[in-house]
Amino acid sequence: MATISKLQDLVPHLGSVVTADDPIAALEQAGLKLSPDLKTQLQARKKPTAAQRKAWNKAAAEAGNVRFTVGADPVIAPRALGPGEFEFSAGLRFSLANEILGGAHASGVIPNTLFLDQLLPAGERSVLQAAFVVGQDTPGGQVGRMQITSPPTIEAIREGFNRVFVSIPFRLNFERILSIATGSFRTVVTFATGRLRLSVGLVTESTPVTATARNLQIQIDLSDSIDARMEIDASSPAQRITTPAPGQVDGLAVLLQNALQLELKDFLRFAISAAIPLPIGRLEIHETAIITRGDALLVGVKVQGTPGTGDPNTLRALFPDADTNFFTRVHEQVLRLLVQAAARSGQLTRIAKDTHPDAVIDSADVAFGKDTIKIIGKGKIVDLCPLNVDLTFTATVTITITLDTNRIIIHQDKSRNLGNGSAALCVLTTLGLALIVAIGSLILNGIGIASGLTAVAALGVIGVLTTILEFDAPDFELAFGGGGDSGPTIVDLDFPYPGTDLLPTATGNFIRLDESTMLLAAHLGTRPDTLNTYLYVRFVEADAVGVARAMSGVSVKLMDRDAVSPAGDDVTLPPPSTSTSGQHTPSAQFAIVKKTHFERTADETFGEFTTDFAGRIRVYIPSDKLVSRGGNKVVETTRINLETGDETTTTRRTPFPEANPDFYFRVKRANGTVVDTLSLPAGFFVNFRSHRVGTFNNPLTISFGGGVLGGTHGGVLVLTPTLL
Repeated sequence: MATISKLQDLVPHLGSVVTADDPIAALEQAGLKLSPDLKTQLQARKKPTAAQRKAWNKAAAEAGNVRFTVGADPVIAPRALGPGEFEFSAGLRFSLANEILGGAHASGVIPNTLFLDQLLPAGERSVLQAAFVVGQDTPGGQVGRMQITSPPTIEAIREGFNRVFVSIPFRLNFERILSIATGSFRTVVTFATGRLRLSVGLVTESTPVTATARNLQIQIDLSDSIDARMEIDASSPAQRITTPAPGQVDGLAVLLQNALQLELKDFLRFAISAAIPLPIGRLEIHETAIITRGDALLVGVKVQGTPGTGDPNTLRALFPDADTNFFTRVHEQVLRLLVQAAARSGQLTRIAKDTHPDAVIDSADVAFGKDTIKIIGKGKIVDLCPLNVDLTFTATVTITITLDTNRIIIHQDKSRNLGNGSAALCVLTTLGLALIVAIGSLILNGIGIASGLTAVAALGVIGVLTTILEFDAPDFELAFGGGGDSGPTIVDLDFPYPGTDLLPTATGNFIRLDESTMLLAAHLGTRPDTLNTYLYVRFVEADAVGVARAMSGVSVKLMDRDAVSPAGDDVTLPPPSTSTSGQHTPSAQFAIVKKTHFERTADETFGEFTTDFAGRIRVYIPSDKLVSRGGNKVVETTRINLETGDETTTTRRTPFPEANPDFYFRVKRANGTVVDTLSLPAGFFVNFRSHRVGTFNNPLTISFGGGVLGGTHGGVLVLTPTLL
């Protein structure tokens, strides 16, 4: 082997001796020959401590193979955003949106019954009544209930439009309604079946998850509904006398639309997508656009700080195959803004100083190429080299990602550019190669942390990116459903589709890197939610004549019992305690007495709800929110000045946690009086753990005053209104 006399020729060999105590000796043992002059230049001038060497070697070993280079720094040449291009876009097929609407209907979030005789004035009901015939006769009875008989569905109106048709299957009952002291009896005389068809707006809603993470939902907005049409089935017993021609206002459909809006009140938007993780950190959203294209809904997001405005016409359905029903695409520009801001703010420098107190990170950048991700961080260690010269370096990771059948293959190439020969000489003669590798690794792994990219741990584009950066094996796998901590996922598999009792599943996961963009896609499905808590509870009360009636339209609070410990409670408050200590200061000596005791607190409100026509409520509690306070820990600290006798006392209260809440319900009747379920076994859940209680169609029934809905109990006559 030829003798190496130039430092530049030595640099390519340094990656093999990063963790060696004496890298030059290690290279010579491996057979490398160095000239005497070069060996003289490489004599150590400064050595790391044993603790430094141990920490840096550990970080360097975790970084894996690293190449060292000298010469010009690598550069990133990003592709600029195209005219009208959005930094982030996502899409889902109509079939998935309709599956989500089906879940919202099954949970009762989309109501199944509207009492038109209570929602519409008499004049409008008369117009509806007069518009139908049964054969040649006027329908008997009067317009009563409108029942939504199956889940609504949506479909495109035209290409590139920001509205959709929503079709609502209904049954319109003509009823004889007999009012009695305890309510009403309803007898269906005849009915009409069909669909209410509305043109509704598409909207997006951004919701915070943490201080640096947000989710995006696609929704339909029933407050923005126009072009209402009522279509009656050919088999319907009652038929319309006349049907408006296309282009004419359908007055009957408008009446039903108004009734639906009155019933929904402030809840006129329904989610038709999963919660989509936005890869924008703390960046503000500048504009969004949403359109339909083919069988898909597409959304685009532009953030503050990028040039131009978004053009909805640039949005494309980027599904990689026919089975995929969901995708997200991000342009590197938004990620570059995040990591560059992290470098400017000093966040990356603070991370690097964990390895060396004089480390400074000057800049960072990220870029996507064909099947590659490149991340670059540039920094220096101040005054490390002789004559108080800074050591500058550039850390680079290039990740190559390929899709092989059903596997995602990852290859990482890591390098540290030392700029010129003098920088390499400084590294070898001062604190060593491991320091540069360790700091470089912290930069690259810390880019995500410092810029808030990991705030939605392993979710969406950011979750996949940060997990890839930390990955130490070639075979990478996205989570294929099931949730939990199995790996990065395209959406949160533990968070239900909004308004449903269903969790997302993800199969057929796909990743593709092109110039400046990253595409993730999958087939999303549904499964029953067994992770989070759902309570479906119905409240009835026996009236003055002994008939159990649904407590409709009343306020219900879900409470946690804290003021008094129930029998069997898992919370036991510790006994009081007292401790003493002393403190000496230049001005005086103090005796410190700490008295600690625990106190019960007022019952905690978990949520407030309003019952529907059947006296029913739906409660959803995420699994991570099923925590409560069992009381307060009270610490009273008294400081006594032993020279003057002066005393000062401070009191601090902190919550004492309760692992399993003790739930009960507090109901405010229509007359303003309040009743609770503490004395009812069915309505008091001691040491509650996450699970399902009841369903929409079969709720837990709680009766006040002896009535039990659906039968007799204790000699009380029960009047059972129709649930469906």
